Amino acid sequence: MKKVLLLLIILLGLTSCKDNTEKQTTSDETSITIENSVEMTEEQKDLKKNAIPIKSLTKLGNKIYDEIANFEVLMIGEMHGTNEPAEFAYGLCELITEHEDQVIMAMEIRASLMNNLSDDMSISQLKELNFFRGKNFDGRNGVAWLDLVHKSTKNKRIILKFIDNSYASSTRDSSMYREIRNIHIKYPNTKIVTLTGNVHNSFTPLFDKERIGGYLLKDTVNFDPEKIMSINHVFSEGSMLNNDGTGLKINTVEREDNIYNTTLSHEMFLYKKLPEEQNRCTHILYTDKVTASEIIQKDDR
Repeated sequence: MKKVLLLLIILLGLTSCKDNTEKQTTSDETSITIENSVEMTEEQKDLKKNAIPIKSLTKLGNKIYDEIANFEVLMIGEMHGTNEPAEFAYGLCELITEHEDQVIMAMEIRASLMNNLSDDMSISQLKELNFFRGKNFDGRNGVAWLDLVHKSTKNKRIILKFIDNSYASSTRDSSMYREIRNIHIKYPNTKIVTLTGNVHNSFTPLFDKERIGGYLLKDTVNFDPEKIMSINHVFSEGSMLNNDGTGLKINTVEREDNIYNTTLSHEMFLYKKLPEEQNRCTHILYTDKVTASEIIQKDDR
């Protein structure tokens, strides 16, 4: 009798294990089916494959250089009054000087407002230049751009240029394009990194006006269209110090889901857009957060 009972217990145990195994297998299969039912778009697949993670905007790695190595003009667009694009502009320039003889850093500043700039100036002395002394109307002449100028003057292989509206009879974009063209003619084998408002680096007209990017693409005498990079700054949340038409103030961007923060977990990366999506720009600089550039505090006299 004991042997019979023992046999029944073993059989019941085996049956129970089999049932549990079948349930687990069914559960796993259901899970896989659900996961596979959420198909990624082609852009998401490309994003996962080709986005280059960034740990520090001012200390960029060689994978970033490999991405930008063949370009001659690298336009960085920003929402004025933010920190990240200016930090990235310096990081890009410093990276280029690690691989090449020199680089041009061209900023959306009128050259006449930077008269008397010299490489040995301190931050306090830079604050006294007309551009930084003037009223901050749109966020440009804040701490982010002050730091960019200061750090660039300390790197002897970065050549600073200022490109805003020297040709008074032209539109600003036409004027800045001509400045970039003249720089390129003078330094034909040197990369040019530009930092302007993000409207200016668009390849297509915006607000019924041709922009720098469009002028550069059309000037096939001086530029190879395949060697012009336009980088647009994208973010998910944060703040900026700029003018929305009601005066300079801190504007806050509430967090929203987008393809970048729902597809990848990287807080920062550079991504080359798919060819069919390169109508306005070629690349995306993504930072999960954007932070406001501070107002310059005047030194006590």
